[in-house]
Amino acid sequence: MSLERLQALQAFNARLMCMSVDESSYAEIVHGIRKVIGCDFCALFLYDRKAEALVLRAADGYPDVDTGRVIPLDDPTSIHAQAFAEEYMVHLDDTSAIPGVNLLCGSLGSVLVLPILSNNGPVGVFDFGSRLSGAFGAGNISMCGMIVDQMSYGLENVRLVRELRDSRDAVIRGMALLSEIRDAHIGGHLSRICALSRYLAEQLLDRSGYHEVTPRFVEIIERAAALHDVGKVGIPDSILLKPGKLTDEEFAEMHRHTTIGAELLLGLIDDFGEYAMINMGADVAKAHHEWWNGQGYPHGLQGEEIPLSARIVAICDVYDALTSTRVYKDAWSHEDTVRVIREGAGTQFDPDLVAVFLAKPQDLLRIREMFPDRESHPLARHS
Repeated sequence: MSLERLQALQAFNARLMCMSVDESSYAEIVHGIRKVIGCDFCALFLYDRKAEALVLRAADGYPDVDTGRVIPLDDPTSIHAQAFAEEYMVHLDDTSAIPGVNLLCGSLGSVLVLPILSNNGPVGVFDFGSRLSGAFGAGNISMCGMIVDQMSYGLENVRLVRELRDSRDAVIRGMALLSEIRDAHIGGHLSRICALSRYLAEQLLDRSGYHEVTPRFVEIIERAAALHDVGKVGIPDSILLKPGKLTDEEFAEMHRHTTIGAELLLGLIDDFGEYAMINMGADVAKAHHEWWNGQGYPHGLQGEEIPLSARIVAICDVYDALTSTRVYKDAWSHEDTVRVIREGAGTQFDPDLVAVFLAKPQDLLRIREMFPDRESHPLARHS
């Protein structure tokens, strides 16, 4: 094996080590495998149980092959479906000798498809292709098999980590729903807050001054935003559900929901370990009522002292609260809500985030329509 391919193998192994925490690494893994093997084309298909099909997750070298391409398992012309079903390799040494086979491109001279096996059966297939016929000899096939075996362990780690994350998220989101269960409208609010927060974060990708906003940040804030009011589980019903104006003492007690939420979430780290969603959720819970000018609560933070995640959720929370119907108020129009948020730019809200958030009103209205309120029982809520 050449020095270049040995270096490619080393890089592939290193990338595979962090595959369990970065599912977006599929494209890098496929590119790395292509460099190690030295073939013209590579593609990774994973099994989608709901669709009963193989779905293309990443490809390298193949022209005009888009991620998301679907191959039904009952496609009799597909060598990918055959390799998956039989849990055995399919090797076409000369594709021109076997007409009627469904290939990923017309320039393939030879192709090798190997199943990716886990302890619970096949999870996908890996496609190696060459423009030349007879490109995959016994040595190459053995090398391809070794690489795919290594990748199967990485994919199994991805699955286990995803299941653990989903379980943790379900517990934590259940806590968020518990905090909303006494509201007049549940479900829609949390879903909209999450969608709006993701939307605003996406607008900040590659925007100057927002280096911390990465695709990973976007993914996390979409989940963490649901935790903004989780601390309300610690506020008595007599205050939280009071239909009239709160006294000064009751307002002070209501304000405690921010610190209660943060303490509750940070306490979960003892059970779950360090977890980005919990950390960001704690920032959001504690600081989403802080004001840009320092006049908010609980700590009077101002400007960029307020975590970016909390500044994002603060705008989204107010927008959704004002445009939603509650037993103590009618829904405001989008236009009136925009006016209030604009007036709050530089005082209550980060002015740059306000400008970005309000730049495309049709997107905000679309998100509003996607997640309508689901009626529960008519109890008021204070913020």
